[in-house]
Amino acid sequence: MNPELHALEFPDAVRLIQSGARTAPARVALGAMQPSDGLAGLRRLHQLELQDLWAQSPDLLPVLPMDEALDELLNPAGWLLPEHWRQLRDGLKAMARLLQSLAALPWPEARPAPAGTHLGIDRLQVTAALLPDPAPIAERLAKSFDADGRLDPLRIPALASLHRHRQDAFQAVQAKLQKLLRATPDAFNEAMVVERNGRFCLPVRQERRGLMPGLVLDRSGSGATVFIEPMEAVPLNNAFVEADRDYAQAVQAFLRDLLADLRARREDFARWRDLQAQADQGLALLRWAALCDGRLPEVETDPKQGRLCLLEARHPMLLPAVREAMGLDPLPHPVVPLNLVLEAEKPGLVISGSNTGGKTVVLKTVGLLSVLAACGCAVPAKEGSSFPALPSLHADIGDHQTITGSLSTFSSHVLHLKKILENVHDGGLVLLDELGTGTDPKEGAALGIAMLQTLSRRRCWILCSTHLGEISQWALRHTRFQNASVQFDEDRLAPTYRLLVGQPGQSRALTIAAKLGLPKAVLDHADKVLGQREQDWRDFLRELEAERTRLLEEAETLRRQTVAAEKDREILRQREEKLRSEREAFQKESKEKLARVLDFLDHEGKRLVKELKERQKAADVNADRLGTEAHERVKQLARLAEAELAPRGAKPKPATPLEVREGGYARHRGLGVEGKVVSLKGDRATLETPQGRRLECRLGELEPIGAREAAPKPTGRVRVRAEVQEIDSEINLIGRASDDVDSEIYRFVEEALAAGRRIIRIVHGHGTGRLKAAVREALRGHPGIARVEDAPQNQGGAGATVITLK
Repeated sequence: MNPELHALEFPDAVRLIQSGARTAPARVALGAMQPSDGLAGLRRLHQLELQDLWAQSPDLLPVLPMDEALDELLNPAGWLLPEHWRQLRDGLKAMARLLQSLAALPWPEARPAPAGTHLGIDRLQVTAALLPDPAPIAERLAKSFDADGRLDPLRIPALASLHRHRQDAFQAVQAKLQKLLRATPDAFNEAMVVERNGRFCLPVRQERRGLMPGLVLDRSGSGATVFIEPMEAVPLNNAFVEADRDYAQAVQAFLRDLLADLRARREDFARWRDLQAQADQGLALLRWAALCDGRLPEVETDPKQGRLCLLEARHPMLLPAVREAMGLDPLPHPVVPLNLVLEAEKPGLVISGSNTGGKTVVLKTVGLLSVLAACGCAVPAKEGSSFPALPSLHADIGDHQTITGSLSTFSSHVLHLKKILENVHDGGLVLLDELGTGTDPKEGAALGIAMLQTLSRRRCWILCSTHLGEISQWALRHTRFQNASVQFDEDRLAPTYRLLVGQPGQSRALTIAAKLGLPKAVLDHADKVLGQREQDWRDFLRELEAERTRLLEEAETLRRQTVAAEKDREILRQREEKLRSEREAFQKESKEKLARVLDFLDHEGKRLVKELKERQKAADVNADRLGTEAHERVKQLARLAEAELAPRGAKPKPATPLEVREGGYARHRGLGVEGKVVSLKGDRATLETPQGRRLECRLGELEPIGAREAAPKPTGRVRVRAEVQEIDSEINLIGRASDDVDSEIYRFVEEALAAGRRIIRIVHGHGTGRLKAAVREALRGHPGIARVEDAPQNQGGAGATVITLK
């Protein structure tokens, strides 16, 4: 790896990215990642393909490593152990699901392909769609091996009989030896069956060996125990050895045939492995992006074009989540984001300012993020960040002095600068820390200015930090350079780590020395030695920085006001949208209500005309009475229409409050019956209707009304409550004339619909059936009714009608 990348801590970032990979090939590929490897576009392409599915359902992109199993499988002399079979089975099962998910990955038509890639060749979706499905192999392995990867002979017909024969032989020899153990317990040190040289035997005490005739297979180290195979067990042991040999040979033959079948598809396994490694790399890069809260920036392909734009950028190694993942302690202060914009016409930046102010961090942040972007990795910066092409990168950061090489600090810097001038490419990125230090300030400044001038002619992107005012003053006059400084808090005498582009800074060596307690006499003498011209320059910089700080604070205030105004504008927009929605809903409801009233008036008008025509045909018709009744019916229809079209919730308020008293008038809240209160006894009251009927009830069930409301009506109808909130689910029409209930029924149904009722009931009794027929006729065709049927037997049966409302 380029040693200059070590100064930017790029290897640490690579190791952290590697840790997100699951497979060995992916870790190797990520470890070899370089800005100039030509694979940045491919990495970007795979991340863009995977990011949506990974964010929504990461379990649809399983990657289970099977590196060891594939190494043995692809090696002609390799042999798979149980753990390898288990790894291969589970890995192929996950691979089948991964292929299915990759083959279904979409690609928006408007999204262009990253530079250096072709959508018809390089996409994971294209490769996955062409590869064969490994699911049949995974199923075959699942049927042959158990959960631990051991061969299960009972699942394989060719091995099942041999396995059972072996088990029978084993059980036979074990039973015989156990019987001998029980028969002569004094002959044994331990009552157990042991195995020696592939045959089962008994541990017999040396002095008791005469009790157990048989073949001596082994002796203990002390000689106190003799391992004897009893003569009675010899044929059984022979049978077991033969059965075990036959079974083992069959198992070996089965595994060899299985390996041969799998190795015949060597190319398929290699292609599956390559695709898994590519997907694993993409997922590891997405995990890195999630860890550092990063995103893929724009990267220019032409080295002489583009711009370096960092928005709210942070050095990855300073982020809390990254430091925790690396096992580092958190920083004692929050990370200050970096905002920097350099154009191709002005690609040079000279950073000056106080010590420990963050100048080196700025260089490392720009360098590391540029390398990550050139590799196709996400960077911790906001959307809109962009980087130029990176044909070369050179960084002179840190002290390169060596005692063994007899190199001083200055000499090591000069040699490094020489190497940079020899190897830098046009349009490359050059980072120079503490330019001009280590020697006489004037000579160091002259050398630094010459270096910057030379690199500028090569159209390089240059960022350097310095404490030499001559270099900052030169940058003020140069058209391809600009100054920047790290902000310093004069009140706290501490750096803020914020980069201010557009003005040079001052080192503040005397200020920091005073803070650290250097004697005042020494500091005063240093001021005199400094000279008036230098003091004027430093005063100018101080005033410039103060003015810049004031302007930044005003800009921040204006930004907050703009955000607040935008928030208020959004609130007003939402309110306007709500009012518009309510208006449209009201208009829709009004239209529906008007249509319903017109339909009702049309329906009732036709019924009224039909009824008048039928009654005119009668011989004893009274024309005056007929006209009066028709007029009353029309007035009643008008009142119903007016009530339906009236705004909901508008209730007339009584002129004076009334109370239930003896001699006054009241209405029963539940039944709607009105009349005069003829007696009050405690909480009990007696109500007398205009027809002379009496009703006893609780006082709380009555509500006071005026005498005019309780007057008898010419039609003799039973009054039903008009308030929607108190409507009953039942109306009783027993005793009513069949030609006088239509409007009553319609109003009852409409009020039930408005109150949100689901099921209501009309009681009409049995009688001659004319009232029931009139009720059914009045309900026919109503748009708000879903079903009309007789009530259940326990609720009135055919003497009541149950209506289910829509």
